[in-house]
Amino acid sequence: MQPRSSSSKLVDSILDTCGYGKLLECDSGMGMLLPEFVARGIDASIVVQSEAEVERINSAYPARCLKASPLRLPFPDEHVETVVSIGGLDTLAPEDIQAALREFYRVSSRYAFVRVSTGQNAAHAQRDWWETRCFEAGFRKHPLFYQVNPYESLNNDSADILIALEKAPREALQSYDLMVLVEERLLHTDMLRETGRRSDAHCIRYHKAAEHIRPGDRVLDVACGLGYGSHILYSASKARSVIGIDLSEFSVNYANAHYSRADAVRFEVGDAQSLSQIPDNSIDFITAFETIEHVPDPDIYLTELRRVLKPSGRLMVCAPNNWVDETGKDPNPYHLHVYTWERLIDECGSHFLLEKGFFQTAGGAMRYHHSPRSWIEVTPEKASEQDGEWVLLLCMADPVDGKRISYEETAWSLPDSSDFHVSAFARGYENPWIVRSMVAIGMRAGSETLLTSLQQRVLETSNETSADFGAALCGQIYALVRANSTTDARFREVRNAILRYAELPTPTPHQLRWQVSLLFAGGELARKKGEVHVARDFYSRCAALDVMPYSPLLGNKTLDALYWLTVLAVAEQDLKAARTHLERSVVEATRLVSASWLNIIGLPERPLTFGFPEISQLMDKAARAAYMLDLLDDCKAKPGLFHRESLGFFERRLRELEISVDTLSHQVIDTEARAQELGRQVVKLDAHAQELGRQVVKLDAHAQELARNLARAQNTARFYALRGVRFVSRRISNLITKNKP
Repeated sequence: MQPRSSSSKLVDSILDTCGYGKLLECDSGMGMLLPEFVARGIDASIVVQSEAEVERINSAYPARCLKASPLRLPFPDEHVETVVSIGGLDTLAPEDIQAALREFYRVSSRYAFVRVSTGQNAAHAQRDWWETRCFEAGFRKHPLFYQVNPYESLNNDSADILIALEKAPREALQSYDLMVLVEERLLHTDMLRETGRRSDAHCIRYHKAAEHIRPGDRVLDVACGLGYGSHILYSASKARSVIGIDLSEFSVNYANAHYSRADAVRFEVGDAQSLSQIPDNSIDFITAFETIEHVPDPDIYLTELRRVLKPSGRLMVCAPNNWVDETGKDPNPYHLHVYTWERLIDECGSHFLLEKGFFQTAGGAMRYHHSPRSWIEVTPEKASEQDGEWVLLLCMADPVDGKRISYEETAWSLPDSSDFHVSAFARGYENPWIVRSMVAIGMRAGSETLLTSLQQRVLETSNETSADFGAALCGQIYALVRANSTTDARFREVRNAILRYAELPTPTPHQLRWQVSLLFAGGELARKKGEVHVARDFYSRCAALDVMPYSPLLGNKTLDALYWLTVLAVAEQDLKAARTHLERSVVEATRLVSASWLNIIGLPERPLTFGFPEISQLMDKAARAAYMLDLLDDCKAKPGLFHRESLGFFERRLRELEISVDTLSHQVIDTEARAQELGRQVVKLDAHAQELGRQVVKLDAHAQELARNLARAQNTARFYALRGVRFVSRRISNLITKNKP
């Protein structure tokens, strides 16, 4: 696999936020992204300031380049949907930067995407300087801003920073400019029009919440403030609609001016403790950020949130974590309660099931002033070694208690046909709400503990012949498969439960779905436990059931069962049986895709999003059978090659990707090991150098001592030599005097 270029990655970031609309690149002169945009089918053009560059670019991409200054773009208002500036703004003087940004605002109809270097000019070398200039020009942060700039990455911006922007409506700016926000800031502000840690902290919560919104959800943003969070929720998820409720009339007016969207996003004045305008069991997801500490009675507040939430609906709640001063009180006069991790768990746990917990820190405030931005997921239990400025919980309205509440399908459009079954949960389950919380991948609870609890409660409260019971039992069996430590007694108990359910006469389509799934899961559990004969029996029973009354998609289990029957047959050298299983896989796959596609995609004009991916998996498993058939006659002579051929086409690509990742991981590990070894060698050399230095110092001291001793010896010698001369002189003088006549 070829590595992707930096320009390709940058274009991905631009398109992932701004989409496929008409685009204008205002470049410093290189035009490096234009080929990428054109190759991807984007109606893109570019302005540069060099005549030579215009000629060069137009020779390759006719009529897509013209000479112009970013300070005066030769286009009418809202000429393009997105303006992109890569490496051009940071070459301008500060006053020209503002003029260029205002031109970007005028020419674009929706977005701007800017990359600037923070090292060009020390006067504006920080992200907050650039973001503020963009806000002053009429932009706000793009609702997907934090997809381009992950929260923790903002702790250490690189030399080049990315700023994804969205135009604030011109009419809204006339009524609510930035000065209005300054005046209102103590109570509330628009975090998409503010820079810095606090803005990042408030916005990222909504991004994190959007990850848990299911397709088609109706979302309630309680105490929505100025509406920026509701805007993020709608833009970053597959929510059908978002309604924001706030006590402040100013906030609601501002939010409607800036962020309302026909029937999809709207804002109303309302009390979080009395959501009278919201019907019972009508909301799928609620965000309730930094509100619980403000309301007079948190229990009434949580009761009201539970009232409006559907069974299996989710709530994400956030509170400041133990914000107290030296007196033990919260210094914020608007906070009526002090919350801790333990208190939030106690109060929310009395109304909802707890799915996930989070600790968030922004830094720069009263608590953790010097800490970096962080977002940490934890198990929602009182005992936690984590801490942070805010505590958050993802909660769920109990689906088991909602059994009597009428079910409404909001995730998918369903055909009006009695022959349609694949997602007709209202007809297939005693309590269809459990599908969202316990069954559907991508929708169900992300907590293994919560899933296990739900499964056990469904087993205890549902009819043993129901699809509900089959789903819960299947979930338990896969948990045992993952645990890989099933006792013999538990295995026998599970085996008998599977066989009882599999023997239900004239099953409904959804009962059939769980008969097939349970038999396959039983085969998986038996194989993991080494019970080969039991595994073969379960796989054979699974493959014998016709999945068509439910959906061809269930044939994935059929083909997987036949695959393992093939593997077990080859292991016992029974190639005749192996060939039978493989040939049947091919026949079954072609039969399944040749039938009606009603229970694969549903309505062709609004196809089920999982239909094509799952049928492509089925085809890949058929490809696996074809590969194995091609080499079956040589499997004894070439056993390793036969094993490698037992992968489907997409499985092979995944294997190649895994190998590439493993190779890169080993290279990183080797590089790190070499770096550590070099570090150790540097330390050793440094220690050796220091030891040599110490020896040099000692030798120097010794030499100096020798020099001093030599000097003393020389001085002594001179002294005694001089005394000797003087003595001899006196003796001679005395002799001469004595011998004079």
